[in-house]
Amino acid sequence: MRLRTAFHHWSLPALLCLGLVVLTGCDRIKARIDSVVKRSKQIQPQEAPPALTPEEEAMNKMLQDPKLFESAQPVAEAAPTIEINKSATVSILGYHDFRDRGGSPMIIAGPKFRQQMQAIKDSKIPVIPLSDVLAWKRGQKNIPEEAICITMDDGWEGVYKIAYPILKEFGFPFTIYLYKKYVNIGGRSMTWPQIKEMMEHGCEVGSHTVSHDALTKKGRMSDEEYQLWLLGELKESKDFLETNLGIQVTTVAYPYGNHNELIEGLTLQVGYEAGITVNGTKVTFDQPNSKLARYIIHGEEESTFRNATNFRARGEMISAKAIDLAAKTEQGNPLVQLKPEPSSTITERRPVIEANLAGLGSIVPESIRVRVSGFGVVPAEFDPSTFVLRYQPPTKLRREDCTVSITFKRNKDQPEELVTWKFKINLAASYLPESMPPAVPAEQILAPKS
Repeated sequence: MRLRTAFHHWSLPALLCLGLVVLTGCDRIKARIDSVVKRSKQIQPQEAPPALTPEEEAMNKMLQDPKLFESAQPVAEAAPTIEINKSATVSILGYHDFRDRGGSPMIIAGPKFRQQMQAIKDSKIPVIPLSDVLAWKRGQKNIPEEAICITMDDGWEGVYKIAYPILKEFGFPFTIYLYKKYVNIGGRSMTWPQIKEMMEHGCEVGSHTVSHDALTKKGRMSDEEYQLWLLGELKESKDFLETNLGIQVTTVAYPYGNHNELIEGLTLQVGYEAGITVNGTKVTFDQPNSKLARYIIHGEEESTFRNATNFRARGEMISAKAIDLAAKTEQGNPLVQLKPEPSSTITERRPVIEANLAGLGSIVPESIRVRVSGFGVVPAEFDPSTFVLRYQPPTKLRREDCTVSITFKRNKDQPEELVTWKFKINLAASYLPESMPPAVPAEQILAPKS
């Protein structure tokens, strides 16, 4: 109010002079600021752009090439790196003790065990080490479409005396699960030399804990005491076997198959890669490592063994009589003729799969089942007049190995028979660009047609 009153007494010339002074001061301040900014730019030199790397220089040169965006021939599909077959399945068989004769669910008679191993051999289902299954689940290697693992628990001497010679004869790898309190203690327990001998012939070793007590049996222990006890059962057994055998123990078989989330977590925590159960199902790629399924084979009972070796409608193959691919007819011709030829390597990724069964004499058409790895049971065409069976995959084969299995009956009252063979696909060659036709000279293209 006072300021307004003061200006009220000023004359117009005085006010104009005051405005000029203010404007002049602003111009001087602005000029002062511009001067400071200009000097700061002169003091701080401009930074030079960073030099191009050799890769950037090459890229820049390539982008300046006028031919870069001209039409080009189609680029060949890049050959793949390893592609994991996540549709594969594995049956882990679990055995315990062996004697010349049976007598209890946990004891398998030697002749019975040999009969089962022979059936697996005849079925052509591959037997692989458990370490291959773990490598597959890590994404490091592929396994067959269907496979079997063989394991034996506890460390009974019957494993060494009866089962081991049979497994060695068939060339089957296997895993034994040992618990600390029953190793090299006399009686019917296996000795260190026996274990080490088997390790030289396809045997892997896993842990079966320290005491073989049920891990879920907490009793009167507090939570802290129970966890400490579990850690001891799992880790002490692992350390014990690794120290005495000089190996890395990667799997543990839970005694009696008892486990829960706490046990599974501790299993991985102490350094195991997998825990093995007695849940009678097949192992798949997505099955958690902390509870891999296993079939326990009991005494003379056959149903579990049949279920374990039944792969997607292939159960009949385990008992089917396999035909020798080298067999000849009385006239000296091959009993069966197969394409692609067994053990051959092809480049065609959608091959026509063919089996000429004329040498067998008779076939019941409705008994035929054909299975191709990667596709399962397939709708193959069979010509009863020529005995030729054909099938072509609807999509490209994506893996290096392909197995074809055919089961059939010659007569309705006769047992099933099996023809199975393998061939390979050269994936690298199949990805190479196809040869281009020779270029046509320009004068031929422009020449007038007659």
